[in-house]
Amino acid sequence: MTRSQTHAGIALGTIAMLAAVAVLAPPVPPASAEAQASRICREQGITASHTDYDYCLMKAERAIEWGEPEMARAFARVTAESRDACQSYGLDPSSSGYRSCFDRETKARSLLVFRDEKLKFGPQLAGPK
Repeated sequence: MTRSQTHAGIALGTIAMLAAVAVLAPPVPPASAEAQASRICREQGITASHTDYDYCLMKAERAIEWGEPEMARAFARVTAESRDACQSYGLDPSSSGYRSCFDRETKARSLLVFRDEKLKFGPQLAGPK
């Protein structure tokens, strides 16, 4: 056996061993709905340090669970835009005035975003049989 044949045999054996490991390795589980929602909120600049993070996380997580990632992104945008609008009015994020402003802004902006959305009646509305 020549030296090049030995090297080719080693390379082929290594590839076969790596392929066997890849086939036998457990699959990587998909990210949880909460992890995906958290990432989507962070992409819009909403982090856990913001007062509106819980709202964004709750809405985005629900949309992810329903299989609607675009809706989750829309909720994150609504949250960021509402936060920016209330802050532009000079309201302190820890005040009750800010909370009232945020509630009004998110409701209004959600209606505008989803007014053209087609209604989908899926398992999340039907419940268990």
